[in-house]
Amino acid sequence: MSNRVVMVGGSLLSFVDGFSPQEQQDIMNSLALAQYSADKSLKNDKLLVDWFDLFTESLMAVGWEVDEDMRSGWAETGIFYSLEEAVLDGLKYVNQASLRASLKHSIEMLKLDKASQDIFESRNRNGSMAHYQFVPCEHRKALGSYMFVSGMKVKSRVNLDNIFFDGKKIKTDDALDVQTACSGFYLRTENYNPHREIVLQKMSEIGDDFFKNLKQ
Repeated sequence: MSNRVVMVGGSLLSFVDGFSPQEQQDIMNSLALAQYSADKSLKNDKLLVDWFDLFTESLMAVGWEVDEDMRSGWAETGIFYSLEEAVLDGLKYVNQASLRASLKHSIEMLKLDKASQDIFESRNRNGSMAHYQFVPCEHRKALGSYMFVSGMKVKSRVNLDNIFFDGKKIKTDDALDVQTACSGFYLRTENYNPHREIVLQKMSEIGDDFFKNLKQ
């Protein structure tokens, strides 16, 4: 499995082995643009399903296809006592061991990188409300690149400095209220090629600091 984990805006993106550098960059750029476009179009109090619909439309506009078998039709709700617990609960939708391992690996990498934790929180949270995405990717030969996107809207019942790895035992009445939505996406390089230059032009609005490699 690849060790590469990249923070793309408010998403934690991880790669399984098998991607070329160009394929990795194409995934990073299209993920960044889709997230940036959805964020720009909706306010902070946006509904998760509305944000996810705009995010999906942006990906499809540059050649991605939706894996309908993995697309949630609505946002599910749950109560958790850490964001890590909520993320791992979302793995119940993922059958592929490689994707499950990649997502778990990205969480372990973030645990070891306090500076990245702080950046991740600052990008995603506004007061007690936060939005996160966890995105493991793998290469599926003729089908091309595949990514599973788990999106979360999280409301903390107390004001914690770091709700992802706070180091405290969160009491029952201080739980996190979590909405989740997910989908899988495929991308064949030949479908992305006509859009690559347009994506790169739009990326000038975002800037290089939208990306951060986690420490190895």
